[in-house]
Amino acid sequence: RLQPLALKPSAEVFLNRSKTRKDAKWNMSMRSRIRRSTSKLSSDGSFRPVCKHGVKCYRRNPEHLKQEAHPADEDYLDCCRVGNVDPEFVSIRKMFEWVDEDAHGKATRENLAKVWPLIQSYGEGVPDLTDDLWNTLDDDGNGHINFSEFAEFTTLKKVDLPLGLDDLFGETNSAGASLRCGVLNCDCENFVMRRARCKYGADCYQKAEEHRARFCHPGDEEWDKREGPGGSEMCRCGHKKKLHASSACGAAAVPYPDYWTCSYGKGSSSSASGAAGDATGEFLEMVPVDDETMAKLQALVDSTYSDVTTRDRQRHSGSWMVPRDFTVHEAWRVENSKLWRKYCVRKAILADERRILCESLDETPYEVRRDVKTMDWAQGCCNADINEWYLWHGTSGSAAQNICRTDFKMCLAGSATGTLYGRGAYLAESITKADEYSKAEEGFNTVLLCRVLGGNVRYCDERAPDPDALTRDCVEGDYDLILGDRIKTSGTYREFIVFDTENVYPEYIVKYKRGEVFKSPSHP
Repeated sequence: RLQPLALKPSAEVFLNRSKTRKDAKWNMSMRSRIRRSTSKLSSDGSFRPVCKHGVKCYRRNPEHLKQEAHPADEDYLDCCRVGNVDPEFVSIRKMFEWVDEDAHGKATRENLAKVWPLIQSYGEGVPDLTDDLWNTLDDDGNGHINFSEFAEFTTLKKVDLPLGLDDLFGETNSAGASLRCGVLNCDCENFVMRRARCKYGADCYQKAEEHRARFCHPGDEEWDKREGPGGSEMCRCGHKKKLHASSACGAAAVPYPDYWTCSYGKGSSSSASGAAGDATGEFLEMVPVDDETMAKLQALVDSTYSDVTTRDRQRHSGSWMVPRDFTVHEAWRVENSKLWRKYCVRKAILADERRILCESLDETPYEVRRDVKTMDWAQGCCNADINEWYLWHGTSGSAAQNICRTDFKMCLAGSATGTLYGRGAYLAESITKADEYSKAEEGFNTVLLCRVLGGNVRYCDERAPDPDALTRDCVEGDYDLILGDRIKTSGTYREFIVFDTENVYPEYIVKYKRGEVFKSPSHP
């Protein structure tokens, strides 16, 4: 088999970061504590040794499984780091977690370069990590890649491993998906229970289907090929069931909202504009919304209206005057499988992190913010426990189309809105604030109504915040979003800033008309 190359921090350095769970106040990031909380530490608080047989181990003795780490165990990679052992990867996700040493959910080019030869050995025609290739990988231009960006590339280059999202979406996250073996060079495409050998062999007279389903006999394929035990947890390929994962990838890898016109295998709407589903199952549709949704959008516009004006309105429109109202003219729902997949995976990871915080760690989870003005929109669609909301993003009509087709570009962040809180995508709970950044075209303006994952929110009420420090808090730290409270500091609006495109999904394009402008009481 190919011998993996490894990114191996010294055991001493790693152990200094990874104190035992018994010490509830060690100096470790929240996400590192979450990941370490799954470690099956020895009685003395040390990490378990790695089983020398790796993916070839067929032992099922509970004591052995408890004492030694195996490739599908949640703490396997940490045990490999401590023991200076080259890991065996059974999924794309495990490979990314090896690169993402500090559990930030992000990897820099430097991180990736250390294991690039390994990725090349697993894939087909994987080129060297040049500047051009890095820019392709980092498609949103924020200087690092997330798991979804990594998975898109490894799938494209046919890295021979399943994605490994079963703990997030279940083994059958897509209809018809098989459980594919994650052992390198194993050609098993679907788990089939390996039958135990019948002790009577050729002398067995049993003809019952139940017996034949449980035991193999001379003449059966498994009889001569198999090594080790059989049973419900062992596959015919000779590898344990836990080394198998859903074969679903691409558009089939995640579930889709049930109110969407498109989903994997469902096809696309003939009335929608945009690109229909292709041979890979990917789809991109701009679906005109129905009258009921139009009415809800108008109600959300009305409920989030404010007559407060700010310097940004004067800067972008040349006037402090505020429209008296906004009237929705047209709207489309964006059904983009690639962008949704990125968002959906991140949402599932955040939900899993919160579950671990609540169940496994003796600490209070991050604050759930229930005062966001847009929370009443589409109740039941958002997970309030991880601070998932709908928020407005003001833009031009052409830019809205580009965002919904190719995603936000963090390398362009701040070109229209400024960088008070750092270079990220700026969103608002008030339609009036979003309108300040919207550009009029042929008498109409455009905003996006986006799903946003707030997660662990970094609240900021400083009048002159440090944008670099706030960016680091999200990119390198435990936070997922900045909430800049300008209501508290200057009586205007709150802004929400994300630094990674996996935390935002542009679901609706809303075309609207401004009402007559007037001099509001907040006019300077």
